[in-house]
Amino acid sequence: MSKVRPGPPHPFFIPHPEISFEDALVYASELLNCAEQLHDSPKAAGYLMEMAKVMVDRSLECMGPH
Repeated sequence: MSKVRPGPPHPFFIPHPEISFEDALVYASELLNCAEQLHDSPKAAGYLMEMAKVMVDRSLECMGPH
């Protein structure tokens, strides 16, 4: 029996499989900084926050056993 793995939250935003832990966190930080500036567009800010979550999740994957 194989383990079921959930798909990415947004199939149109998938981080490169070789991105490093540090680069993923830097990218997440930049996305959150941009989202913070979007006071007049909460939908766009929410999208950027979801992208940042994908990058943080990717950084955590980098820390796990290979």
